Amino acid sequence: MATVEIACTYAALILHDDGIPATAEKIATLVEAANVSVESYWPSLFAKFLERSTSIAPLWVKAMKDEIQALESNHT
Repeated sequence: MATVEIACTYAALILHDDGIPATAEKIATLVEAANVSVESYWPSLFAKFLERSTSIAPLWVKAMKDEIQALESNHT
Protein backbone atom coordinates (compact mmCIF):
# COMPACT_ATOMS: atom_id res chain seq x y z
CA MET A 1 0.00 0.00 0.00
CA ALA A 2 1.38 3.41 -0.94
CA THR A 3 1.90 6.20 1.57
CA VAL A 4 -1.09 8.08 0.15
CA GLU A 5 -3.37 5.09 0.62
CA ILE A 6 -2.07 4.46 4.13
CA ALA A 7 -2.61 8.10 5.12
CA CYS A 8 -6.18 8.12 3.79
CA THR A 9 -6.93 4.76 5.39
CA TYR A 10 -5.71 5.85 8.81
CA ALA A 11 -7.57 9.15 8.50
CA ALA A 12 -10.78 7.26 7.70
CA LEU A 13 -10.20 4.89 10.62
CA ILE A 14 -9.58 7.80 13.02
CA LEU A 15 -12.77 9.50 11.92
CA HIS A 16 -14.72 6.26 12.22
CA ASP A 17 -13.33 5.62 15.69
CA ASP A 18 -14.43 9.10 16.79
CA GLY A 19 -17.90 8.58 15.29
CA ILE A 20 -17.35 11.32 12.70
CA PRO A 21 -18.54 10.79 9.12
CA ALA A 22 -15.51 10.30 6.85
CA THR A 23 -16.08 13.04 4.31
CA ALA A 24 -13.46 13.96 1.72
CA GLU A 25 -12.87 17.25 3.51
CA LYS A 26 -12.29 15.62 6.89
CA ILE A 27 -9.99 12.97 5.43
CA ALA A 28 -8.03 15.67 3.59
CA THR A 29 -7.74 17.72 6.80
CA LEU A 30 -6.30 14.80 8.78
CA VAL A 31 -3.92 13.84 5.99
CA GLU A 32 -2.72 17.44 5.71
CA ALA A 33 -2.26 17.63 9.50
CA ALA A 34 0.00 14.58 9.20
CA ASN A 35 2.12 16.42 6.63
CA VAL A 36 1.37 13.93 3.88
CA SER A 37 0.96 15.27 0.35
CA VAL A 38 -1.85 13.64 -1.56
CA GLU A 39 -3.53 14.36 -4.85
CA SER A 40 -6.92 15.96 -4.24
CA TYR A 41 -8.82 12.95 -5.62
CA TRP A 42 -7.59 10.49 -2.94
CA PRO A 43 -9.70 11.76 -0.02
CA SER A 44 -12.74 11.88 -2.32
CA LEU A 45 -12.08 8.33 -3.50
CA PHE A 46 -11.91 7.03 0.06
CA ALA A 47 -14.99 9.00 1.14
CA LYS A 48 -17.00 7.63 -1.80
CA PHE A 49 -15.89 4.09 -0.97
CA LEU A 50 -17.01 4.55 2.62
CA GLU A 51 -20.36 6.05 1.56
CA ARG A 52 -21.11 2.91 -0.46
CA SER A 53 -19.69 0.43 2.01
CA THR A 54 -21.75 -1.03 4.80
CA SER A 55 -18.63 -1.53 6.91
CA ILE A 56 -15.21 0.01 7.40
CA ALA A 57 -13.86 -3.51 7.94
CA PRO A 58 -12.28 -3.88 4.45
CA LEU A 59 -10.07 -0.84 5.09
CA TRP A 60 -9.17 -2.07 8.55
CA VAL A 61 -8.25 -5.55 7.32
CA LYS A 62 -6.15 -4.16 4.46
CA ALA A 63 -4.31 -1.76 6.77
CA MET A 64 -3.53 -4.50 9.27
CA LYS A 65 -2.35 -6.97 6.62
CA ASP A 66 -0.01 -4.36 5.16
CA GLU A 67 1.29 -3.44 8.61
CA ILE A 68 2.01 -7.09 9.44
CA GLN A 69 3.80 -7.59 6.12
CA ALA A 70 5.93 -4.50 6.77
CA LEU A 71 6.85 -5.71 10.23
CA GLU A 72 7.71 -9.18 8.94
CA SER A 73 9.90 -7.81 6.16
CA ASN A 74 11.78 -5.63 8.65
CA HIS A 75 12.62 -8.66 10.81
CA THR A 76 14.09 -10.81 8.06
